[in-house]
Amino acid sequence: MCVRDKNKDKQLLKFSAVAALAFAVLGVVVGGLSGSIVILFDGAYSLMSLFLTMLSLAASSYMRAPSRSQFAFGKAIIEPLVVAIKGTVILMLLCFSLSSAMTTILSGGKAIDMSIAAVFGFIGLLGCAGVWWFLARQNGPQRSGLFAAEIKQWKMDTIISAAVCAGFIIAVLMAYTPWRAYAVYADSVMMLLIGSYFISVPLTMLTGALRELLMMKPSQEICSLVHESVSEANGSSLQELEITGIAKVGPELMVNINVNPKKSNQLLPDLQKIRALMDKKLATLSLDIKLNLDIVTEAK
Repeated sequence: MCVRDKNKDKQLLKFSAVAALAFAVLGVVVGGLSGSIVILFDGAYSLMSLFLTMLSLAASSYMRAPSRSQFAFGKAIIEPLVVAIKGTVILMLLCFSLSSAMTTILSGGKAIDMSIAAVFGFIGLLGCAGVWWFLARQNGPQRSGLFAAEIKQWKMDTIISAAVCAGFIIAVLMAYTPWRAYAVYADSVMMLLIGSYFISVPLTMLTGALRELLMMKPSQEICSLVHESVSEANGSSLQELEITGIAKVGPELMVNINVNPKKSNQLLPDLQKIRALMDKKLATLSLDIKLNLDIVTEAK
C-alpha cells in the first residue's frame, strides 16, 4: 500500500472516531433516561467502536513507522491482531447484552419511555447510515484490512439502529392495542433478536484474523490466482516450480516456491522472469507480494 493510501486510511479512521464519540455520548445519555437495554447497548457499542477505532489508528501509525530489529519480517501481523481484538471485544459486548436481555424477560419485562427511545432510534438510524454510506464509498482494493473492519462496525451499527427504530415504533403502536401488556418485553426481545442476528459478525472477524495470525490457507480466490500464476510461470520457464506455501497476513501475501533447476545456465534469467511475471499477475490483489524462490539442490 502506497503512502498516500495509508494517509487516506488514517484520515478516514479519524472521521470514524469522531462520529463514534458523538453516537456514544448520545446513546448513553438517552439509554439512561429511557431505561432501554437496546439503546444502552447501542451507546456502549459506539463507545467500544471509538476505542477500537483509536486502536486501529494507533496500529496504522505504528505500521507506517520504519521497522526495527524486533520486527525482522515487518509489521504486517499487527493488522490481523487488531482485527482479532476488535472481534473479541464486540463478541463479549454482545454476549453481555444478550444475557441482560434474557434476565429482564425472565423477571417480567421492563417499562421504558418509548417516545424518547423511538426518536433516538430514528436519529441514530440516519446518522449511522450516513457514516456507513460515506465510508463504504471510500472503500476499495487499496484500503487496509483495518478500514474494512471499520466499515463492518458501522454496517452493524446501522442495522442495529434500524432495528431499534422499527422495534420502538411497533412498541408505541402496541400501547393502543389489546397486546399493550406485552410492551414491557419489547426492548429485551429486540436485544435478543439483534444480538442473535449479529453475533456472526464478530465471529467472522475473529476467525478470519486468527487464520491470518496462524498463517493458514487464505481464500480460494487468492489460492487460485497464485496457482494460475505459477502454472503460467512454469510454461514460460526452463525450470520446474512447486508451491510450498501460501499465506496472507494483513496487507501482505507470502508465497514460497521451490525451484528445481533444469537448465542451470538459464537459472538467473529465469528467476528474474518468474518474479516479474508473478508480481504482475498478483498485482490485481492489491497486496504487498512477498515472493520467496528457494532453489532446490540435489544431495550428492
